[in-house]
Amino acid sequence: MKEKKVAVRMVKKALMALILSCAGHGAGVALAGTGTVTGTGGKPQSSGKEVRIVNPYAQVDWAKVEFLHSFSHQHGRDPQVFWDMGFRHLPFSNYYPSRPVYPLPEVFVKAHPDTIGAPNAEQHSTIDSGIHFNAMGSYYTTGYGKTPRINADVAPIEHVFSDLNVFDAQKSPWLGIYRLDLSIAHKSGTDKEVAVKLTIQGASQVNHKTFTPVGDGAVRERLLTAKSLETLYLKTESNSVRVRLDFDPASTCITRFRLMQEVNRPWQDAFRAALDGVRKDSDGRPIEGLLFPDGGGITINHPRNSVESLAEMLDFDPRVLGIEVWNMYYAVHDHAGFGGTKDGPGMEFYRRWDGILRTGRRCFGFFVKDHTSDGQGRNVLLVPPSAGLARDKRERNALRAYREGCFFGLLGAMAVDKAGSVVAPYDYSQFRFARIAVRETDGGEPVGVEVAVTGADRTQRPNTQIRFITDAGVAHIANGDQAYFAFPRSATGSVLCRYVRVEAFAYPNTNLGGRPLPAAALSKMNVHEISCLHELSPSAVGPADQAPIPVVDMIFSQPILVLTKNRFPPSTASVN
Repeated sequence: MKEKKVAVRMVKKALMALILSCAGHGAGVALAGTGTVTGTGGKPQSSGKEVRIVNPYAQVDWAKVEFLHSFSHQHGRDPQVFWDMGFRHLPFSNYYPSRPVYPLPEVFVKAHPDTIGAPNAEQHSTIDSGIHFNAMGSYYTTGYGKTPRINADVAPIEHVFSDLNVFDAQKSPWLGIYRLDLSIAHKSGTDKEVAVKLTIQGASQVNHKTFTPVGDGAVRERLLTAKSLETLYLKTESNSVRVRLDFDPASTCITRFRLMQEVNRPWQDAFRAALDGVRKDSDGRPIEGLLFPDGGGITINHPRNSVESLAEMLDFDPRVLGIEVWNMYYAVHDHAGFGGTKDGPGMEFYRRWDGILRTGRRCFGFFVKDHTSDGQGRNVLLVPPSAGLARDKRERNALRAYREGCFFGLLGAMAVDKAGSVVAPYDYSQFRFARIAVRETDGGEPVGVEVAVTGADRTQRPNTQIRFITDAGVAHIANGDQAYFAFPRSATGSVLCRYVRVEAFAYPNTNLGGRPLPAAALSKMNVHEISCLHELSPSAVGPADQAPIPVVDMIFSQPILVLTKNRFPPSTASVN
């Protein structure tokens, strides 16, 4: 009975979204927050009795569209570095504090008038989930970060952290919770035990999730050793907190000493603040809510949560856009940009993407560098021609492209100099989709997806392979710049797949120091294996799954949803 009620509620949500969007849009039908249901060339597609298509590229004028290189999750301070890499949309996302870098520095904008930005910041440490998320286009600002300069060879160390929020249980209690990070280490040349006595005035220790005291909360001459916890959560009792460290400099070294602050709220409350909040700082500047109501949204970063947990977040609001499928930070540290651990590249981010899509949900895929700058990972936005448009119009178009899924992921082959060293613009490539369209019969019945790609450097990568991915896996492989995939059908003619997404690769004739790389060999590889292809001989490289210098351009479309009359996507009402 419970499952039946849930199913009925899901259908009602979908129908309500259909009604609302019909009232608000003259062209196309938005269905359950999943995009605009249209056919090719921007014309409304026949909704028919059997199949509806949700194609994020349906309104793209491929003859006029501009390809704007962007990032959704990128730590950085110097916009010039990223300009030199070919990025023209620079929505930086830093933390400690999590504060948008927006607008971009005036001097930089004057030097590069074509560049645009957007408010964005990475958020983390909600009290009920381990997720990190970005809120593209949102002013959402949280946190605090202070790392005092200390002389580690002089004791005691004493510092007053000032300008803090005082804990108020009735009003925004999360603002009065801070995190003290303290790491100590043994000093070489002595056998004395590592020890520090920690005293805190102006705050008490609490549980991070409940804000209740740990013991009596007092921290007075507490003895810490190398085995002690490195993090204490504090509830402020004053707008300044004094921290004192007593230790023997001959035996003990302080390797980390900082006070930080995070989200400290349930993830749903944080999402609401990012999307619809109205708070402002003391100077009247917004620190919550969206720059443009119809642009941007939330991305879930390096997703380690279960498909069920991620689905709950996607269902929370259609402006929760999707998950990261590639994260360069994990490629560097775990040799697994598509997700995995040091024990092996399980492609967990990539597999979660398809796992979510198999449920019928809309979920966009994002490809990012994260903390790295010289690796791979880009989102290429498809935006209208920008000539003559004011900056705010161009910024809105970029954020609308993210909201509507009108972009694709790019992992470009790395640029090298004559000596073979990686150089800027690093993974920049003009390899791109030239067309993604749903083919229809004369009667308006959707029958398949046609794709064309272009822009590859044919002197380096003369070969192209296109793959169509459905809920059944790799459904079709074509070698060439154009391909067509017919929707699989049952014996009665019903469409069998829930979604179609497209991957395309531009690749060289050889790899591994001159070994042939035929299409048949590439066809047997998964995307992780393709991302690791390189030209060095096997004897010249380290781990087998770590590409020294990747040589393949890889692009990834957003999913085209295939909705049948008995299959509604389990999403909430559309917000446009």
